[in-house]
Amino acid sequence: MGAYAIVLFLFVLAYSFYMGINDGSNAIATTVVTRAVQPRTAIFLAAFINFVVPIVVFVLGLMSVADNISYKLIDNAYFADIPDEQAFSFVLSGVLGAIIWGGVTFWLKIPNSTSHTLLGGIIGAGIAAFGFGAVQWTGYVLVNVVLMIVLAPVVGLILGFFLMKLVRSLAKSMNRGLNKIMLLLQRINLVILASAFSSNNAQKSMGIFFLVGAVGLTAFTSQSVPIWIPICIAAALTLGLLLGGYRVINTVGRKIYKLEPVHSVVAQFTTSVVMLTATSLGISLSTGQIMSSSIMGVGAAERLNGVHWNTAIRILISWMLTLPCSAGMGALLYLLVGKAIFGI
Repeated sequence: MGAYAIVLFLFVLAYSFYMGINDGSNAIATTVVTRAVQPRTAIFLAAFINFVVPIVVFVLGLMSVADNISYKLIDNAYFADIPDEQAFSFVLSGVLGAIIWGGVTFWLKIPNSTSHTLLGGIIGAGIAAFGFGAVQWTGYVLVNVVLMIVLAPVVGLILGFFLMKLVRSLAKSMNRGLNKIMLLLQRINLVILASAFSSNNAQKSMGIFFLVGAVGLTAFTSQSVPIWIPICIAAALTLGLLLGGYRVINTVGRKIYKLEPVHSVVAQFTTSVVMLTATSLGISLSTGQIMSSSIMGVGAAERLNGVHWNTAIRILISWMLTLPCSAGMGALLYLLVGKAIFGI
């Protein structure tokens, strides 16, 4: 790899580390809050899964999310014969825009959609670099990116609501052993949810690296990436989870709705179903976004006024602002890097 590609790869690792802090804790938040698993045990178990699953997914070639990020956001025809400086400025601005906006939301203690942060950064940088027409709006972006801002949380909320109603109905005919069952299910769901998180999020970082190849800064293609690339990305995700994320656990696990074990089980299961479905379809989603909306649905099914709607509204506003703000950040950074520094 050349100097530009190495610098961009370092930023890919930085973004992976940020995802580990911001999204990794969502996978264990409800389990920790309901005391189904001790915090240290939950974190180390999730960390192990975060490291292993992305590597397995890469080896199996299940990279549809990564492929879509690199090939379906910006029309790759615009990358033909562009100078290295323009290619570098474009990718750097997109990733850096995502990191900056993610840092803002983390500082404000608001769960953030890491997916739309990254997608917005790339789209904004792409518009600044190649023009509005370079974005594949009708072919991919309007449905799989813009619509998902609204559709994915709505699905999580509605599914969580009806599953909670169903579980409560079934629980009436069960004995006192229900709590033990819920405890076991939480532990199983933690593994499934951590796997769903790590698979989808690691592919976001891989998608950036594929994009580096698509703009011509490396000789690697999506079929020839060496194994040490996903290993490094998985390590960065894992390190982020190990070193941070407790503030997000507090927001997700306590400040939306007062969770009991049964609520945790339903919210976890809902999030896993939505995330695994999205990953299989090549759609990039945020675990935090789906987990938060699932908890809102579960809480609303139990007691509508029990949901802390002030916190929920803050989270919803953050989701709505994520794509345009990160896109604006990506476009502004391209103007600074590409225009001011390289004179493109």
